[in-house]
Amino acid sequence: MQVRVIGGVGDLARDTRKVAVGARRDMVGVVREGIKAGNVVARDFARESSGSHGKHYPKAFSSEMKPFGALGLIAGEYGPDESKPQGGMSFERGSRNQPAHNDLAKSADLIGPAFRGEVRRVVDGWFWPGAE
Repeated sequence: MQVRVIGGVGDLARDTRKVAVGARRDMVGVVREGIKAGNVVARDFARESSGSHGKHYPKAFSSEMKPFGALGLIAGEYGPDESKPQGGMSFERGSRNQPAHNDLAKSADLIGPAFRGEVRRVVDGWFWPGAE
């Protein structure tokens, strides 16, 4: 395999430094938007599955960024907040009284591929600006 750098190694070094400076900011934005979108989809599924007995359940859904240790990893989560009305009920995993609703799993099936595509689009933009 042969790699050819046009414009000199200095240009490559400068571009690599720019990527390192903006990568965390860009990925925080991707994760933040991903969990917001996931939460909207999960809440819509919850609205369909909860019925009249779970009228407050969809309102319990929220999303938030999470600190993730000293490694500098970026994390966020979405789903029912147990501190909100009906947020801690067994809708998602089910119970002996009702089957699992799987609203989060269904939302992840839809959001996962879109999230992966957005990560790729942003990373590609670091190395090939304007090629989007």
